[in-house]
Amino acid sequence: MRQSTVGALRYAACVCAMACVFQVSAGEVNLQGLASGSSHHRFIVSYKDRVGSTRATGLSAPWGEIARAVPRRQGRALGLSATRRLSAGPMLLVADRRLDRVDSESLMRRLAADPTVKRVEVDVLMRPLLVPNDPGLPQQWAMGTTTASLNVRPAWDRATGKGIVVAVIDTGITAHPDLAANVLPGYDFISAAAVAGDGNGRDNNAADQGDWSAANACGAGASASNSSWHGTHVAGIVAAVGNNAAGVVGTAFNAKLLPLRVLGKCGGYMSDIADAIVWASGGKVTGVPANPNPATVINLSLGGYGSCSTIIGNAITGAVTRGTAVVVAAGNSNMDVATSMPANCANVIAVAATTSAGAKASFSNFGKGVDIAAPGQAIISTLNSGTTVPANPAYAVYSGTSMAAPHVAGVVALMQSVALNPLTPATVEALLKSSARPLPVACAPGCGAGLVNADGAVAAVINATLLTSNAVRTGLSAAIGDSLYYQVKVPAGTRSLKVALSGGSGNADLSLRANALPTDAAFGCRSMLVGTTETCTLTAPAAGTYYVRLKGTLAFSAVNLVATY
Repeated sequence: MRQSTVGALRYAACVCAMACVFQVSAGEVNLQGLASGSSHHRFIVSYKDRVGSTRATGLSAPWGEIARAVPRRQGRALGLSATRRLSAGPMLLVADRRLDRVDSESLMRRLAADPTVKRVEVDVLMRPLLVPNDPGLPQQWAMGTTTASLNVRPAWDRATGKGIVVAVIDTGITAHPDLAANVLPGYDFISAAAVAGDGNGRDNNAADQGDWSAANACGAGASASNSSWHGTHVAGIVAAVGNNAAGVVGTAFNAKLLPLRVLGKCGGYMSDIADAIVWASGGKVTGVPANPNPATVINLSLGGYGSCSTIIGNAITGAVTRGTAVVVAAGNSNMDVATSMPANCANVIAVAATTSAGAKASFSNFGKGVDIAAPGQAIISTLNSGTTVPANPAYAVYSGTSMAAPHVAGVVALMQSVALNPLTPATVEALLKSSARPLPVACAPGCGAGLVNADGAVAAVINATLLTSNAVRTGLSAAIGDSLYYQVKVPAGTRSLKVALSGGSGNADLSLRANALPTDAAFGCRSMLVGTTETCTLTAPAAGTYYVRLKGTLAFSAVNLVATY
């Protein structure tokens, strides 16, 4: 009877670990991460204030007492040590052996009982988001001209990504002639020697050492696997060199690549990933030299199960605050994206994957949390021929939302390269969504605003040109559902701002908003009359930038636009 009761309790604890966040009297215990694996040995402890955080550096004795409360294994007590402080302030604790979910929860609750502790969570091991590849289709259909493509070829006449830095936070990259001209010095953020596989800790060598593993190395029953060279493949989708008469071409083939290594054998820990996000966007990470090339956009083709971790969420919010857009793969479980971290974090651009027919890929996650879709099945890109350590440069076809996200990151680079001033991440997301094309095959479970449209997004940025007072813009046109954007710089002391649309034919809506792009749901003024005669007027507007949107309720052509202030 006793044995069955204990078993029931262990079962209940495991079930609860997958779905609950408990509040205890001292600190919060976030159990979501327990579902990411059968055992754990790394934990992140956040403190309520600096006093608790500072005091934590000297708590080896109390931690020892807490560790000794965990059941012994083979007569040996658990060892627990503070490895380092994360960029956001929390402490990383590492146990000297792996704990099952029940013992992990017990340890986390004991840590949270300290009144100075705010939160305890598992340092989740994340993995590259790819699925088994298809060796066929040795061509870049995503760069083609079909309705399922990126529609990027027309955009290349106006934008190639020149001057923009894209951070690829992944496995690092291998030497490749189709990447070399675009690669900046990066950094290796992997702190765990078993994951790194290079014999040392963090350093300025972001080269992919290989992530091959033997059978059972990544968990009981796990198959042996060859090195994926995942980061090299992702980097090529973003910015493989163009016009070099060799290999493939990247979405933004003149952008620069900033490789950051966070994934190695069996994946990578979110504590390292969070620090890489901070550093890539120009933030400070203790013990790491300052980043001389902060990224305008970050690509995260990785993920794990669970709700958005506070550590990852804070890192992303910090990056966005510094002006860096964060593009994330939605995940490959054919589930609601709400279950996939970091795609379910706030302030990211979550990307679903589509096929060459324009349908949602069978593996792609979906749902309300997806922002946009992009090609992600049977994508050819740069790779390496080595099965374990690097060998020769190569090309290969991979599938996954890992391949969809870098297409969008590349489009963001194209957009930023033609912007008069850097676009905010919120503006980038709004333009991507407003310029997206409908998927050729309807996505019932939800694929965001539609299929990313490189040419439409670049055009939206170029068209968001400055309107000076009483200078008429003539001959404007757009297809049904498309939008044109403009901006007005209003000086202090302005009595009124009037924006008027007239002439031409069709049906266009006019909207106006301060400091951000208007949307269907957010605007300061909106005129939706039938036809092309529309007016928006603001009395005593505050000084600043106002954005104008013309949306084709039906197609419209030959219309005139003027701002008066």
